[in-house]
Amino acid sequence: MKRYYGEGAISVFLSLICVLFFSLLCTAVESARIEGCRAKAASALDMGMFSVMGEFERALLERYDVFFLDGAAGSGSFSQEKLSQTLQEYMEYNVSPNKELLIRQSDFFRLDMTSAEITGTTHATDEKGAAFYQQAVAFMHENLGTEFISAWLERMKDGNRLENAGELYTNSDKTVSQSLQQMEEAQKQLEEQKKAELPEGEIPPETEALPAIPESQNPLSVVRRLKKEGIFGLVLKDKSVISQKKLSSSVPSKRTNQSGNLPVEKKYSGLTADLLFQQYLFERFSLFTDSEKNGVLDYELEYILCGKSSDESNLKSVVTRLLLLREGANFLYLSSDAANMEAASALAALLVGAVPIPGLVTVTAYALLLAWAYAESLLDVRELLAGGRVPVLKSASTWRLALTSIPGLWQILEQTDGSCKEGLSYDAYLQILFTLGSSGKYPMRALDLIEGYMNSRPATAAFRADHAICKIQAEADFTIPPLFLRVPAAFLKAGTTTTAYHASGSFAY
Repeated sequence: MKRYYGEGAISVFLSLICVLFFSLLCTAVESARIEGCRAKAASALDMGMFSVMGEFERALLERYDVFFLDGAAGSGSFSQEKLSQTLQEYMEYNVSPNKELLIRQSDFFRLDMTSAEITGTTHATDEKGAAFYQQAVAFMHENLGTEFISAWLERMKDGNRLENAGELYTNSDKTVSQSLQQMEEAQKQLEEQKKAELPEGEIPPETEALPAIPESQNPLSVVRRLKKEGIFGLVLKDKSVISQKKLSSSVPSKRTNQSGNLPVEKKYSGLTADLLFQQYLFERFSLFTDSEKNGVLDYELEYILCGKSSDESNLKSVVTRLLLLREGANFLYLSSDAANMEAASALAALLVGAVPIPGLVTVTAYALLLAWAYAESLLDVRELLAGGRVPVLKSASTWRLALTSIPGLWQILEQTDGSCKEGLSYDAYLQILFTLGSSGKYPMRALDLIEGYMNSRPATAAFRADHAICKIQAEADFTIPPLFLRVPAAFLKAGTTTTAYHASGSFAY
């Protein structure tokens, strides 16, 4: 049987077609690989930023429930370049998994990082502490909700009533003082006129303008002497308990701060946000009546409210404001009660006596009411500082001081021991003052105290609030070397080029 053998062969055309199909396949695979490299680059940047921000100050989180990164890394000198270097170091291990490994594995998604830098930051002190404010409000909103807002709204109503009453007291005091001065001048003119009408050489008879009431028993004279005394001696049983701590003059609220170049995202604003922030302050900072005080100042809330450099100055400012609020409320009660008006008018008639000046009795009666309200207010503030309570608006059952008892006010003050349990406490009155104060200044003053606390710790002695970062923005450039394109390049004699990729992103607490 005859057999025929043929030679196996492939045409040049089919060979070229196979090369083209193989090149197309490699190009498609390379395109998919490049997309994977781009995703890897973007992920590497995200993980790098996450790692950088993962070095937040734990002490801030544990004590104040806020996240911030020390941009100075404990050195006290802020450097965005150092942050960028830290970012690069973290990214290198994600970009090149074989870095520093003795046994290297194949990297299908190989890419090279040419640069990485942090281009923007947001600091705690930016926009008057807005970044810190937003974090604090967010924490309160997510963890406590808004169930206590009604209590703060009630404090606001009380504050408005007391503020209006305080203005009434101040205006009345000014008017009465001017009227008394004018009447005293009129009395002098009247006496001089009577002297001029007497024959020459005749001595005018002594007229007793006032009855025989000793100066020590005159409520007006007693109150005048009290107002010349130091306020702490009147409202505190022992002045030695006052803290002598002082805050450094170089605090964030009073110095030029390092600022970021990214805007603060203001997610929370308005009245509700302000009240949430104030509640946050009351839960994390101490005040005068607290038993435990371990901050850079003992009266931290008083500092946030008043902004003085020392505990003593802040407490004095708070006491003065409380005294004015209570004077207004007490004067409002006295002037609206018929029995109290009658008692003041009767005593005024005795004090004025036979002085023939119209309206003098009425003006003196109002002066007695003002002095009476001041004396009662001293008792109120002393009660608050001793740990007791005082009603916002007084009634006959809660009024403590009789008009005739004012001369013995020193002894009554000494007996005040904070035993009253009806009304609002010192911290509630402080909340009222907070609702009436300049809320825009509270975030920076709180940061003053936070920085002071951090500086008191050896591990964070160089911490500065304006170096605390809560948001970063970063960019990175990569090159992706070809892999599968080498095969078609060998057949088609085409050049191979690397692919450039630019990634950007941001990370915020």
